[in-house]
Amino acid sequence: MKSKSVFTRYLLFLCGFLLAGGFYLPFHYNIPFPAPLAAEFEPGIKTETIKGINENRADLVLIGDSVLKEGVDDEELSSLLGVNSYAIPVPGSGTAAWYLVLKNVILKAEHRPKYVAIFFRNTMLTVPQYRTTGKYFPLLDDYATDDEPLLVELAFTSQMNPIEKFSKQYIPWYSARLEIREDLDNLLRYRPASLLIGCNRECTDNAVGSIFGREVDSAALNQMMEDAAETLYAPEEMNFQKQVDESFLPYMIQLAQENDINLIFVRTKILGLEPLELTDYAGSLDSYLLQQEHVFLVDFSRDPRITNEFQIDSLHMNEFGRREFTKILANELQSILEE
Repeated sequence: MKSKSVFTRYLLFLCGFLLAGGFYLPFHYNIPFPAPLAAEFEPGIKTETIKGINENRADLVLIGDSVLKEGVDDEELSSLLGVNSYAIPVPGSGTAAWYLVLKNVILKAEHRPKYVAIFFRNTMLTVPQYRTTGKYFPLLDDYATDDEPLLVELAFTSQMNPIEKFSKQYIPWYSARLEIREDLDNLLRYRPASLLIGCNRECTDNAVGSIFGREVDSAALNQMMEDAAETLYAPEEMNFQKQVDESFLPYMIQLAQENDINLIFVRTKILGLEPLELTDYAGSLDSYLLQQEHVFLVDFSRDPRITNEFQIDSLHMNEFGRREFTKILANELQSILEE
């Protein structure tokens, strides 16, 4: 009888705690109720990239993530090609951000480039939800307007089942889960260091960076990238024909064609083993791209010229690799630009 009473009290306390949190969390995190299915975007975009295109009179614009940032010297590329190029690397991004860069940056610039090169790997072009939530959401907000129905549909709502949609809108503990996790992460990361040794936020970030940074522990970084790639290698993502129409890829191609821009898709190399299913996926993707007008494909995924000595990890180039890969890239692009 006594144990039953304790359990009843526990249930009452738990229900009260969840109910109280349901009222408090929307106020604390400024989340409306019902919550929107996708977080709302701030109006306006980063203007420095538009300014960069206009000032450089760029005829070739490069889009990608950190692989582009660390793998290509766009000034050297301009010199080698004899064409003004301008790189817009968005580290940690996926196709949702690249679609926004094309639509809201390149197509809004006064100077319209003739070519846009998009750097990708494995299934990134057909996984619209990849790197769109949590710490990656600000990357989208940098390039999104406050009215992005296609972005919301492809990257957010179409990925949710009915239970997720209901929870997102009507259960604050679920809709605020990312904010709660971030607060807990910050508490565990910064509070003990501050109390025990007086190390502030900057001090803690520097210490964590020196321990887990790429230059100290490249194996840890490779593991992190492999964990992130689990989304890209999920069985359902390997079916190109099923995924392509629900991705940003056809919309990017359509935008480019409607605005007389040639799209160049550049598949980069990954060191290490990849799923066998990726071979069929890559073949279907290649056929799809080559059937499109004003669309080109440059494939470095099995290029023997790119060796281990180029790489600092499974994805990124070191300084030597950056110099050499820029030369290789220029050689491949030259034939396309001369067409």
